[in-house]
Amino acid sequence: MKYLFLLIAQLFFSISLFAQQPLSDSVYSKVTTKQAKEARYKYLVDTTIKQYLQDSLNEDNEGEWNDALWAMELTQYKDDFTRQKLEVAWDKAAKMSDYFQKNLLETTYSLYKKEFKLQAMQLMRQTKSVSIFIRCAEYIMRADSTNGKAIVSSMINQKFPKDTSVGIQLLKGRIAIKKPQPLPPLKDIFSENFLQGQTVIYSLQRNNRDYAGLVIIRKPDGSFLKDSSGNYFHTSQLARAITNYPFYITNGNTPQGILRFSGFDVSRLLYIGPTQNLQLQMPFEDSPDVFFNDSTYADTAWSTALYASLLPSTWKNYAGIYETFYAGEMARTAVIMHGTTIDPELYKAQTYYPQTPSLGCLCSYEEWNDSGYRVRSNQQQIVNALNSIGSSDGYVVVIDINDKKKNVDIDEVKPLLDELSDQ
Repeated sequence: MKYLFLLIAQLFFSISLFAQQPLSDSVYSKVTTKQAKEARYKYLVDTTIKQYLQDSLNEDNEGEWNDALWAMELTQYKDDFTRQKLEVAWDKAAKMSDYFQKNLLETTYSLYKKEFKLQAMQLMRQTKSVSIFIRCAEYIMRADSTNGKAIVSSMINQKFPKDTSVGIQLLKGRIAIKKPQPLPPLKDIFSENFLQGQTVIYSLQRNNRDYAGLVIIRKPDGSFLKDSSGNYFHTSQLARAITNYPFYITNGNTPQGILRFSGFDVSRLLYIGPTQNLQLQMPFEDSPDVFFNDSTYADTAWSTALYASLLPSTWKNYAGIYETFYAGEMARTAVIMHGTTIDPELYKAQTYYPQTPSLGCLCSYEEWNDSGYRVRSNQQQIVNALNSIGSSDGYVVVIDINDKKKNVDIDEVKPLLDELSDQ
């Protein structure tokens, strides 16, 4: 599944900033009704998973098996039957297409932390594809925290000794990491001197994306947006992909770093829904003149030095802030900020519940009643906030602030925001 977005029209209504009243008169989605959710789940399990997987896997029905793998991933569905069918798929994986292998690896990574390590090692030895190799490698390193990195490093030297591709270099970098870098001062990247005169939306996350992050907004004048009660605007947001893949793999977690914000859109995609989304672009997805909103960069090529020119001096050597740059260089696209019509009950056993994961976007919580009407929307709060200051473009900065095992809370950054507002 790919996030492709079509321009439709701006929503015709306006809701007052941060309004918490029910929105049931405003936005409706037929896929969020109780009946539709029940019917959709039944179809995904009974037909897409159980029926499609009954047939023996071959080149002719690979498409149906791909659909089944996606349905398992989306619903986080697994039982003895699907486990057996995954084993069948892995037995035949080397003879199937690269596309099938990617889907198989993605679903396996999402559902099973280490049970298919030996199969992933076998495919890693056999494949000639760098993208397949990387996905196998990430599975093995997670499955075997003791020896995984050494196994993958040895295999890189055997199979790709002279490969200089971005993916292999990033994989080598991940193998070389001994301990996380300390986070540079947030004060410097919150400063009015960073992306001066621009609207900046900060999505503050945990290293472990199983926990929800927090959105705050810096206005073009350098001050942080407050509501009518004088409190800093904030709302929760999930930056976790259903795959939980690392940032540089398509459909992986939202990369840290800077993204360009270039207006609003409304998606026709089933699981995003009708709430306005924010259109975002990473480096390489847009040319430098568009990303910088500066025509003097029209003939400039992307480079780490060019990207670093946006950063405060204290952040220039911090690897995490470059993730959007490298994800873009890896051809990741369509990472946006959107709402959700996915049934949260699919994930009620997960730490991030009632948030719903995406395929790598910044996904904001939304609640829909059994009749299909929107009751609450963190995404609409963000849209309303931007409309209140007349901002339809700027930047989004995603930062993993620490590894605390809880959702990010405004109290963690409020003292710093207060300090900046007093200057």
